[in-house]
Amino acid sequence: MKIIAYLKTGCPWCIEMKKFFEDNHIDFIEKNVTENTEYMDEMIELSGQFKAPTVVIDDVVYADTDAEAIKKVLEL
Repeated sequence: MKIIAYLKTGCPWCIEMKKFFEDNHIDFIEKNVTENTEYMDEMIELSGQFKAPTVVIDDVVYADTDAEAIKKVLEL
């Protein structure tokens, strides 16, 4: 399973998402859209919006999501 998390610096929902992945020992690729405009462009192209966190799990995009929603997707 490949997981990419598009996150923003200082965003409380993004901090929660990162903590969720780390606490559950889930491998993910973090792409900070605040620090890298190319990642922001990727996120917008994938999701059609500027909101984070946006998570991609095996090519399925979960835009403007939260840790609880991703927990359900991963069936944890």
